[in-house]
Amino acid sequence: MKVADVMSRRLTTVDADRTLRELWRIIFHKHVNAIPVIDKKGKLLGIITKDDILHLFYPDYEDLVEDFFAVSDFEEMENRIDELGSKRARDIMKKRVIFTREDCPIMRALSRMIVRNVNQLPVLSVDDVVAGMLTKGDIFYALFRSRLSGKISLHKRLR
Repeated sequence: MKVADVMSRRLTTVDADRTLRELWRIIFHKHVNAIPVIDKKGKLLGIITKDDILHLFYPDYEDLVEDFFAVSDFEEMENRIDELGSKRARDIMKKRVIFTREDCPIMRALSRMIVRNVNQLPVLSVDDVVAGMLTKGDIFYALFRSRLSGKISLHKRLR
């Protein structure tokens, strides 16, 4: 089975000028965990995940160890939302994106996700345009549907 067979073609993308407030609104309303950042031709520039945004508000481990009492004011962390709200996608996106291609076998894509510790991959077409998004859930569902659903219905009939 290939990535093109199971990926989601209904994806949300943004341009590099979107503000953090807009990104958060998109993630919240669309229930997505990652948003590819694309140029005008649909080519991948970067990616922003829900975790990337949350990490902006929470200190790094080094900061926490360095001055535990200075960063333990969690209300102050929440107030950073206002400070960071005008940041742009280009400022916070990861530019080194782990991606896959439409013709890649799904198990190879899953392996890439596991090794790189990501939950989703943007899918690029042969001309490097973002064509979709692939999640671990998409792969799990496709494998279950194709390999196990027939056995389960057979098991039910035998009862």
